[in-house]
Amino acid sequence: MTTSATLQPCKVSTRKRRTAGWGLGFGLASTLAALILAGLTVPFDTPAAHADDLDDDTQSFALSTVSRQSALAMRLEKGQTANLQSHLEGLRNDACGPLAVNVSVGQTEATDSWQALIDDDATTSRSKTLKNSTDDNCANAGRAWTRGAVTLARDDPDDSGHGYQRVETNLSAGLDARLAADLAVGFAIGGSNGSTIVSQGRTVGRAALGSVATYVSLHPSKSSFAEAAIGASRIGISDRVDGTTDALSGSADSSGYGAFATLSVGRVEHFGDLKLSPYLTAAGQTIRLGPTYERIDGADYHLSAQQTSSLSGTIGLKAQLPLRQLPDWIHLEPKAGVEFGYSLDRRADARLTALNGNASGMAEGSFSARRTLRLDIGTSVKLFDEVALDLDVESQPIAEGRPKTLRLSSSWDF
Repeated sequence: MTTSATLQPCKVSTRKRRTAGWGLGFGLASTLAALILAGLTVPFDTPAAHADDLDDDTQSFALSTVSRQSALAMRLEKGQTANLQSHLEGLRNDACGPLAVNVSVGQTEATDSWQALIDDDATTSRSKTLKNSTDDNCANAGRAWTRGAVTLARDDPDDSGHGYQRVETNLSAGLDARLAADLAVGFAIGGSNGSTIVSQGRTVGRAALGSVATYVSLHPSKSSFAEAAIGASRIGISDRVDGTTDALSGSADSSGYGAFATLSVGRVEHFGDLKLSPYLTAAGQTIRLGPTYERIDGADYHLSAQQTSSLSGTIGLKAQLPLRQLPDWIHLEPKAGVEFGYSLDRRADARLTALNGNASGMAEGSFSARRTLRLDIGTSVKLFDEVALDLDVESQPIAEGRPKTLRLSSSWDF
């Protein structure tokens, strides 16, 4: 019985796997587009309008409540989006490029590698045929990761004592699976907490958010990438105002749901040891807080559902440079980046109706466009090719309150 004559090098097609990867990426992109259109263009209904006969102070108080709750909820939603974007940036460096290029069984001319793989030759192992020259992680690899961030922003009190400080914490954890040398997918869960303290503590807003998300990282070529993530969230918010003798007091609790998505495309270019990554990113978030009740100066009111949406587009550049002259078991890579873009934010109208009568008023919505600028610097440390730690400091110098973020992350390959 002779089999050696029939054992010939063959080409293993990766078209189906590549097509599936592109399909997943475009599917997430389509969902992102739908989210953006729904949040920014679809009008949201409010309860049937009564005459706007509430006094101006009460309507202004309700508008302030809606503005604080919507802004706090959106910041937490954006915090989870940023955690996923930061994690996807790390996946840009551990792909092996297109499977048909880097895996010898996908090359019809690679007779020697194919024969060595069959013969289990000691000089050519499967792991080597699946890795490129940078010895990065490759197909069939898994990874568990965590990522946490703390953001601080403040505006010093003016002569009237009006100022604020904001604190948000965002924690995410997930699992990656590299299905192919050019395709990785993953699942993440997250939790966020935030507070806004205004006028030296007379006004306090607090919120908590939980989220789930899925994501994909695709490398159509060795130096290009496309990555996307989509998630959903559940949020609860409380708002308390302790007015002075000549100002109103009140409280309101709200809960609702949100959704978020992000899509990035770009390249990773090598100039010696220096890695430069220019990229474009689009991100969208939307939150709907359900109808609730608000107490203002001892009177009870019904507050209709609140809808807030945001769309941003940025262009960015990341630079990484590994340090030499270190032990083999440690890999240190300082990095820096800059992002510039625009953000569109929309908040729909919300109606306030007195429970003890027919008086009502409107907390009017808003639409704004603003520039965004984000700077970050940090370092990545990898130990024994399995455990990685990252530290980043981010700043938004032209944003309200000039927020600063400290971001810590860890991952373990298995």
